Amino acid sequence: MENNTEIKTDLAIIGAGMAGMAAAVFAANRGISAVVVGGAGAFEYSSGLLDLWALTRPELKVCKNPWQGIGQISKLWPRHPFLKMGELDIGKAFDELTAALGKNGLPYGGHPSKNSGIITAFGTLKPTYRFPLTMANNIAALAEKKPILLLDFKGLREFRARFVQQVLSATLQNVHIGAIDFPQMANRSELFTPLMAQAMETEQVQDKFVAAVRPLLNGESYLGIPAILGINGSYEIQKRLEGLLGIKVFEIPTSPISVPGIRLKETFKKALEDSSVTRLPDRRVYSASSFSGSAFSGSAVPGKGFILEANTLGTNGARIQANACLLATGRFLSKGLVSDRKGVREPVFNLPVDQPETRKDWHGATYFDPKGHAINQAGVTTDSALRPLGKENTPVHESLYAAGSILAGQDWMRTRSGAGLSIATAFHAIQQMTF
Repeated sequence: MENNTEIKTDLAIIGAGMAGMAAAVFAANRGISAVVVGGAGAFEYSSGLLDLWALTRPELKVCKNPWQGIGQISKLWPRHPFLKMGELDIGKAFDELTAALGKNGLPYGGHPSKNSGIITAFGTLKPTYRFPLTMANNIAALAEKKPILLLDFKGLREFRARFVQQVLSATLQNVHIGAIDFPQMANRSELFTPLMAQAMETEQVQDKFVAAVRPLLNGESYLGIPAILGINGSYEIQKRLEGLLGIKVFEIPTSPISVPGIRLKETFKKALEDSSVTRLPDRRVYSASSFSGSAFSGSAVPGKGFILEANTLGTNGARIQANACLLATGRFLSKGLVSDRKGVREPVFNLPVDQPETRKDWHGATYFDPKGHAINQAGVTTDSALRPLGKENTPVHESLYAAGSILAGQDWMRTRSGAGLSIATAFHAIQQMTF
């Protein structure tokens, strides 16, 4: 393959999911020359909520204070990546990232020492550490127990106000429901939230929405709707609707394709505009070697930096020469880890993967085994600076780092800590780098 792009940079970030994009923001804030290369991540499947830690043990109840849960990690998750950094740095990571998101039009809220419960499209409460401000009244409505109107849209299958009402009825009695045709889409047999959100960015549609909702109001204090308040400027749209309706509005996250997840993705892009970070979207790194030309084999490799070859289907590729690399490629779905009958491997640098000795040990006796499944803790083992360790239990390369769900010793789905793991480890890795 002929390369038509030659790039020299201080840092190559491999992966454009939450860990990779968070690392890119942290690098940009420090003026580090960096390139982000990788797939688009799974933002469209994200609720837009930034979890830190919600369950210390899945068989126990939800952690109201994530820091108390994190304080117990050493007893229950002795190899967890959070043990390689202090709680102060984890807090700083969240503060710096949400500040960047807010500066670029997506403000977040949350309590510094506790989780907040967000009403979901299933009527359940999802514990989370940081949430878009368009969902803040969701929490206030629960606390105040004042009348709520939940709004359905004819043709929208992924949200059912009556279902949410029924699930909430055990804790909230004053929940009413109503339904309208979405403005300018009444003739559609099926609606999709991303299209609705795009339409909501025009004041004409907002005004028609207000006109349709106003007759349904009957003394309610809050209006709950699926997350459709625009892709851009959602908070400003919310405030405009509240002013016109005279009622507090809150969004409810829905199933994929997720508008809050799309907002998060687009805001990351905006935060990196005119910065020291360059994005090479939708490209995959298929080859990595050291400056010396040595391929990686799980053992220490000489050389100060890296040569990465990246391409995408139907185009010429890029050769990236970087002084340091951050591996943030995720797990199996994003192909950061790949598996076959022989085991699990890491495909870019051929790093050793901490995993059960045999395939029969991957899973517990039942799907809902309270001990979880050992395969979910498989991943790359690192030193305290998040540098992957090789066969000799020493760093594979002095300038190679890893962050996010590819790291061993954690089970982010069971502990509901996916965003927290990505944000905190990306921050910690960037903090270790010197150029």
